Amino acid sequence: MSPRMDPLSRAMALGLGAALLLAAAGAWLLSRHEADAPAPLVLAEPPPAAPGVEEAPRARVLGVVGVVQRGQGERWVALVVGEVLDPEDAVRTGPGARVELRVGDEASRLSIPERSEVRMEAVTRAVHTIRLERGRIDVDYREREARVLRVHAQGGVVAETRAAHFTLLRRGAMVAVVTRGGTVDLSAEGATIQIGAGQQGLVFEGARPLGPEPIPLEVLLRVAANAPASGEALCLSLRGEVRAGTEVWVEGAPTEVSREGTFRVDVPRARGRLQVSVVAREPGGASRELSLPCRSGVRAGAGASRVESVKFRWNEEP
Repeated sequence: MSPRMDPLSRAMALGLGAALLLAAAGAWLLSRHEADAPAPLVLAEPPPAAPGVEEAPRARVLGVVGVVQRGQGERWVALVVGEVLDPEDAVRTGPGARVELRVGDEASRLSIPERSEVRMEAVTRAVHTIRLERGRIDVDYREREARVLRVHAQGGVVAETRAAHFTLLRRGAMVAVVTRGGTVDLSAEGATIQIGAGQQGLVFEGARPLGPEPIPLEVLLRVAANAPASGEALCLSLRGEVRAGTEVWVEGAPTEVSREGTFRVDVPRARGRLQVSVVAREPGGASRELSLPCRSGVRAGAGASRVESVKFRWNEEP
């Protein structure tokens, strides 16, 4: 028979048991808490914010006169006021036509007169690039930050400006730039000239730019009209001289002009044709016109007659 425990020992034993019981209960509760507690929150690295994408400026049609078409690939459709042009779109104008364009919400204007074709290329907030396929383009380009306008033409010719009022002309193997305000850099064949206000520069295919030189104040047009030897087929045989870079139109059709400024054309007889119209137009737009009467065959040895202009026109299309 076990000896009885004295009251003090019994109290100590009970206290120790209670402490052990409480410790075990605490450990059990702690383990349950850790098991049931949610996993610690791990913040994922936020994805980089997409840069703000501003809509690039677009070329918008402000005005249309006559037959103007918009080309996308091989497809050509009528162009109307309010339309917006996309990169690689082309614009062409018929006889007597004209279209006015604006880039974005800016004050810069691009005017494409008759018998011309322009293709839109890169249009961003840093650079506006277009290509003159044929004809001419009149530009009033306003300065804005570091933005530039580049107009490409045949044979690697480039006209570039930050701010200028100018005309770029492409006819045959010749490209001309005429500046009325600001400056334009004209580059070809690794050389660049700067064309200031009141000046013009020329580039012939495969050659470096010529100029700059002052815009001529008078239009040079000299024509010798020879009566044909036989009056059956031809109305007139023409030989003429203009300044290099000048366009010549005979009876409304463009005539090839040499780099030296000479031209020659035979005008056939046609029903109702009594006179022949000859128009010389400088790159700046000034023009001079003359009318020559058709002639019958002449006696052998008769000389050619020299005819001077009778009409002047400034900044008009022939």
